[in-house]
Amino acid sequence: METSNVRKAALAEQLDLQGESFTSWLEHQIDEFVPAASGTGGPRSPTCVSDLLATSDVIKTLRSIDWAFTDEDTRYLTHDLHPYPAKFPPQIPAKLISALSLPGDVVMDPFGGSGTTAVEAVRLRRRAISFDANPLSALVGRVKTLAIGEHDLAPLEELRNAVDSYRANGEGRGSNWSEGLIAKHSCHVPAIPNIEKWFCSAAIGELALLRHLIGQTTSESSEDVALLAFSRIVTRVSNQDSETRYVSKEKELPTTFVLRAYLESLRTVLKRLEAAAPTLAGPVANFVEGDARTDIGKAVPPSSVDLIVTSPPYPNATDYHLYHRFRLFWLGHDPRLFGGLEIGSHLKHQRNGTDFDEYREDMTRVLEGAYRALQPGRYAVFVVGDAVFKGEEFSTSEALAVAAIKVGFEVTDIIDRPIHNTKRSFTQAARRARLEQLLVLQKPNDHVSVTFAPPAYRMWEYEERLRAEELRGLGFDVKALDVGKPIAASARQPALWNARRASFSKSYSILDEDFQGTWQNILENGDSDPTKRKDPKYATHGIHPYKGKFYPQLAKSLLNASGVDLGSVVLDPYCGSGTVPLEGFLNGHRAYGVDMNPLAAKIARAKTGILQVDRSLVEGAIASVLAAVDRQTQYQHSRDEFPAGSLAELESWFPPKVLDKLNWLLGQIRLFGEPRLVDFFEVIASSVIRDVSQQEPSDLRIRRRKEPLEDAPVVELFAARLSKQSRRLQKYWRAAARCPGQQFAPVIQEGDSRGRAFLDDMGLVDGEVDCVVTSPPYATALPYIDTDRLSILAILGVPSSERSVLEEALTGSREIRRSVKNALEIELGSTSASDSLPAPVVDTLRHIMKENKAAGVGFRRDNMPALLWRYFVDIKLTLRQISRLLKAGGKAYYVVGDSKTKLGDDWFAIETCRHISEIADSLGFVIHDPIDIDVTTERMMHMKNSITKNQVLIFERP
Repeated sequence: METSNVRKAALAEQLDLQGESFTSWLEHQIDEFVPAASGTGGPRSPTCVSDLLATSDVIKTLRSIDWAFTDEDTRYLTHDLHPYPAKFPPQIPAKLISALSLPGDVVMDPFGGSGTTAVEAVRLRRRAISFDANPLSALVGRVKTLAIGEHDLAPLEELRNAVDSYRANGEGRGSNWSEGLIAKHSCHVPAIPNIEKWFCSAAIGELALLRHLIGQTTSESSEDVALLAFSRIVTRVSNQDSETRYVSKEKELPTTFVLRAYLESLRTVLKRLEAAAPTLAGPVANFVEGDARTDIGKAVPPSSVDLIVTSPPYPNATDYHLYHRFRLFWLGHDPRLFGGLEIGSHLKHQRNGTDFDEYREDMTRVLEGAYRALQPGRYAVFVVGDAVFKGEEFSTSEALAVAAIKVGFEVTDIIDRPIHNTKRSFTQAARRARLEQLLVLQKPNDHVSVTFAPPAYRMWEYEERLRAEELRGLGFDVKALDVGKPIAASARQPALWNARRASFSKSYSILDEDFQGTWQNILENGDSDPTKRKDPKYATHGIHPYKGKFYPQLAKSLLNASGVDLGSVVLDPYCGSGTVPLEGFLNGHRAYGVDMNPLAAKIARAKTGILQVDRSLVEGAIASVLAAVDRQTQYQHSRDEFPAGSLAELESWFPPKVLDKLNWLLGQIRLFGEPRLVDFFEVIASSVIRDVSQQEPSDLRIRRRKEPLEDAPVVELFAARLSKQSRRLQKYWRAAARCPGQQFAPVIQEGDSRGRAFLDDMGLVDGEVDCVVTSPPYATALPYIDTDRLSILAILGVPSSERSVLEEALTGSREIRRSVKNALEIELGSTSASDSLPAPVVDTLRHIMKENKAAGVGFRRDNMPALLWRYFVDIKLTLRQISRLLKAGGKAYYVVGDSKTKLGDDWFAIETCRHISEIADSLGFVIHDPIDIDVTTERMMHMKNSITKNQVLIFERP
């Protein structure tokens, strides 16, 4: 690289401060423009736990991987943030975690070291538990997995400014300045034996000053960052010859060299952390300073870990306490205490005169703790190398395999991993190693006891039944059921893993040990104590009001009760505002949703789409919109965001000032180039439409206010609801890493589920759907288009002429033209009517038609027979498509309710549930006993005759 001598010298001085070689510095510059690969390629990851129970397939997958990684970059993300000896390449845990676990799983490393396994677990959306007896390990791990935020940066900037002021003051000062720092901050000078041999006075004084400043300006995660930046420079500013050579070599450092080196170190750490933050946001990593021989059982409940990946110390090889000796002293620890705990330490074996037997005994105790922590049927992988004691070689993998069998493990495989010459240990005792082995162990898939705790809120009677039904669907043999009491069962994989999927249980305990929260409880309550009420608006479920929707816990419990596994195809042919597609996304299913209402389809897309957009992009967009709202005070009289053909109707229903504000707001929303952001913001804007229009908000149908509006707080209402949804998103993001399994983007489209062509165009094929969960429109119950017509007009730009056609086409519509009514009545009265619908349905509708004709009723009641005929024919058309799409044995759950109509002076029950079951029976479905469910109604006008008793109809395709 051509440059001047002056610039060469300046670069050399700067690299000396950073402790970098020219080669490593250049590599980091390249990384800024060409990001390093993160080891994401390789064999296909499992979709569900059942995939991991086929041991022969697991072995085939692992043996298909090239474990050498000779040319792979091992420095991506935060992996080279701090020096650490004998690290294994991050590609090893990356491949193992991808192949042997699912997103949301718990990955444990009993020898966490520099946090390599933990970083990869977090990157791959798993939770991590990392043990190590080295106190430095926990610090390094916490920082390497930190998604640094604004709250961390402010105190670190204060620290930087403080250090820089001392640097400016100390430039060119002599030994008196250093001695003064030592005297003033002597409490921070560690009791290192022969400290003057290992550190010059300038280094001692400035390191002590740094410890003082860090303690005064930082706390919690910002303190961790500051201390890691401090730890990075300790060995470099000491008289130790190098990181890997424990020999004193005098270095007379100029004053402020340590301070300048620290500032460079802090800058580098922050730069790397900020770059990695989006990738590391979400999952939780827990770092435990402890002895893996004794402390795993104290910190980890039995059968709570899904995968163990670790690289234990090689026997008679590395001395970690010696490598980090001065760092530990300066961080306030005694490396001699850690040295006494080290497994495999070369110096410890020499000092105690012990051999490979001691290492085997230590590792046997670790294996016992690992066995207890691991779930049945799951894997533990130990990456080990052979040992040399007094010239004799020992096979570590074979010895640990024998010990593991005695503990209770099954040995699945032992895979050789070649080590490149340049990657071998710097310790002489370990340099002979040419190979490592991956010892793959599996805990037998035995039955264990599981106890499920009920929710904190009081359940309805039908929810108690569903609680038992869903546990059976998840694979648990549930017999007796005491209302409101814990449910005890026994299970093995895959049911044991499924325990976390229960919707009507707040937590579960394995082997009567610590209770673990279910995914549903985490979604509703986070990790806090559960509330006394169920939350039906978690994640994005509450983004927009929608009439007639069923609550998400019910939808999820039905999916569970069906017995479908992760990755299954789930369909809702009347998806409404997207409850089922969103639950499919949140629970690892491939969800499809269809609805003819364009607003419903938009809400459903917004609910699911925003959760798939990068978090930082969403947060930035929300902040941008809220800032624009806060700035804006004047609104131009413009209508450019509305179709010209809709303006007359808009001006009839909205005051001019409101339209000015809506127009400005939609213009701001539509500046974004990401369609999912636009959907999200537009749906929130839609949620305020009723409140700012001339429509009576409490009326289900369109009715004008008695007192017309002249203005309304459009942007204020929008900002308040956006802020509320932002808080719910933040809550979801904090919990998202607990989501069990992979998340699949739902397919949601506006369309008609009555015909084959549209469903085929969505990508659905015969026999592909595993389960259907839906709540179809009730017979002539809710005017969906009319209820939301102002949102459809103002947000979607659909004029009344198009809405009326759409309203009439909906299943369950109340709207009908006279010519259509007359034609349908002819069909109903014809001798071939029973060819279209079952005879009991036809008889009911003919009875209603006969009584209404005799009574000479008004047009609404006179239309009823034709409307019901059309409704049940539409239901049959969709059921026929479902029969085609469902797999053999697949179930369809229809949440529906009866309705009623007046015949004369008396109410007549329209037994919608029974009639839909009769239609399903006529199509060849197996009809299961329905589940009666209670529902509540909203306080809306014209709801006095609403349905308060529903059923879950259960149909199975033979």
